[in-house]
Amino acid sequence: MLGSVVWRWLGGLLLAGMTLAACAPPPSRTPAPVVVTVYRAGTPTPPLGAATTPTQGPVAPGGTPQPATAPATPAPVYGPDSFPENVNPLTGEVSDPASLDRTPIAVKISNFPYSVRPQSGLSLADVVFEHLAEAGLTRFTAVYLQNDAAKIGSIRSARYIDTEIAPMFGALLVTSGSSLGTMEHMRLNPWFLGENVWRLVSEETHSVCPPLCRETPDDANTLFTNTTALRDATAAHSSRTRADLSGWAFTPPVPAGGVPVSEVVLNYSSAAHVAWRYNPAGGAYTRWQENDASGELMAHLDALTNMPITAANVAVLFVNHQNNFVPEDFRDGGNCGMEIQLWTAGPAKVFRDGQLFEGVWQRDPSTSWKMRLLDGAGSVIPLKPGSTWFGVVGLTATASLDGSTYTITNKVLDTKTGCPVPATETPTVTPEGYVAPTETPVP
Repeated sequence: MLGSVVWRWLGGLLLAGMTLAACAPPPSRTPAPVVVTVYRAGTPTPPLGAATTPTQGPVAPGGTPQPATAPATPAPVYGPDSFPENVNPLTGEVSDPASLDRTPIAVKISNFPYSVRPQSGLSLADVVFEHLAEAGLTRFTAVYLQNDAAKIGSIRSARYIDTEIAPMFGALLVTSGSSLGTMEHMRLNPWFLGENVWRLVSEETHSVCPPLCRETPDDANTLFTNTTALRDATAAHSSRTRADLSGWAFTPPVPAGGVPVSEVVLNYSSAAHVAWRYNPAGGAYTRWQENDASGELMAHLDALTNMPITAANVAVLFVNHQNNFVPEDFRDGGNCGMEIQLWTAGPAKVFRDGQLFEGVWQRDPSTSWKMRLLDGAGSVIPLKPGSTWFGVVGLTATASLDGSTYTITNKVLDTKTGCPVPATETPTVTPEGYVAPTETPVP
C-alpha cells in the first residue's frame, strides 16, 4: 500500500476533486463510486526542469582551486501546462506547427475477430487506448494529430468510454455506428449535442465514401478511412485554433525512481492477451498479442506500414468498470457493454525506457477534465517523447513483478447477467448484417 504521505495526498486529491465537482455543472455521466484501489508507489521523481548548480572545481596540490565546473544544460521538459509552438502536446516531439493547429481525430478500431488483423494505421497514432468492449474482447480508440495516415481501420462502433476520450482531446470521433443505448448516451454529451453533431463522423450520421469507405458491402469489418478525407469532410466546422491538450509532460532523460521491467504482460481476459517487450537498441516497446484461440503471441503488425507496432510509453490505468446494461453483442445469449469511468482518480503504471514508475492517474474538474499522470508525491510523471499506448483495466485487476516481467491480470466484469434479451436493434452494422446509409451526408 502507499505510504502515509501518499495516503494523505490521495485523500486530499479526492476531497478536492469532490469539492470542485460540487461547484461545477454535473457531467453527463454516472457518478463514480467512492472506491479507489491504490498500490505501492515508487520513489518520487525529482522536480521537473531543475537546473544543476555550479560547483567549485577540485583543489590542486598546494591548495589552488581549479576552475568551477560549468553547469550542465538541463534537458528540455515540455508540459504539462504549456508547450512550445512546435512541440506536440500528445507526444512531446518537435513537429510542424501547422500539423498541430488541427482538430485531433479519434478513430474506433476493431481488434476482434482475428480476421480484422493486421489493422491499418495504428502505428501512426499519437495516442492509443485499448479497453474491453464486451465478452472479454478489446477495442481501440486511436488519436491522430501529428501524423497523417493513408488508411485507418477497420472501423467499428463506439462505446461509452468514447464520450470521455473524444472530449478529453477535443477530437472528432470516427465510428461505424453505435448501439441505440450508446448513441443515446453520446447524445447526452455536449461534445456531440445539437450543432456539434459534426464531431461524430459515422455511418449513422450519414457519412458516406469519402471519408468512410466500405471495401465489402456485406462485411461489417471492412470500413476504412484516412485522415485527409476526414479533415476535408469536416473543414467547414473544424477550427484552426489549437486544441487545449495540456496534462502530460515529456523529457528525454529517464527519471529517477524506476524499477527495471523488460516485458509488460496484459491479460485483459482469458481470450485477450498482450505483451509489450522493451527493445533497448530501439528504445521502444514492441507490441505482441495472441494470434488465435491458442493464445500464442505474435508481433502485432500494421498493415499500412508492414512494420511491428511500437510505443515509446506504455501506461496501464486501473479504472472502475460498471455494467451499463446496453446490449452490444448479440451472440451467445448476448452481452451488455460497460461504462468505464475514466474520471476522478485511480492507480497507474507507467513504463518507459525499460523502467516502471508507479503512481496515479487523475482526471476531474481540477485538471479541466484532462488526464494527468502523477507520482506518489503529486509530481507529474514525465513520459518519453513519442507515442503512448494506454491499457485500461478494472480496479480489481492484479499486478505482480517476476524478475523483469510485470504481469497485470484483469478480472472481467459480468455483462451477461441482466443484459436485456432480446437485444435492442442497432441502426448500423450488426453480426446479422449491414444496413447501408440511405441519406445524403449533411455538412
